[in-house]
Amino acid sequence: MLKKPLALIALILLPLTGCDTAPPPGIAPARGFQLERYQGRWYEIARLDHRFERGLQAVSADYSRNADGSIRVVNRGFDKATASWREAV
Repeated sequence: MLKKPLALIALILLPLTGCDTAPPPGIAPARGFQLERYQGRWYEIARLDHRFERGLQAVSADYSRNADGSIRVVNRGFDKATASWREAV
């Protein structure tokens, strides 16, 4: 009986546990970073196997600026096993 209420609470709280955009304590952002030189689509030519990219082909990352000045990153790759594209924002 407890499973349903716990699942409901998890569904309600999950959106509240999103990614924190602040750097961890003791870490400072790079100075002089120019998004204009970095934004756009980047294609993978080599990889350190990250969880999201495991098993994917044709992996790319798109960098753009959000309205609030933060940076939006969309990682995308083709999953041959399911014949579909997977994406993480």
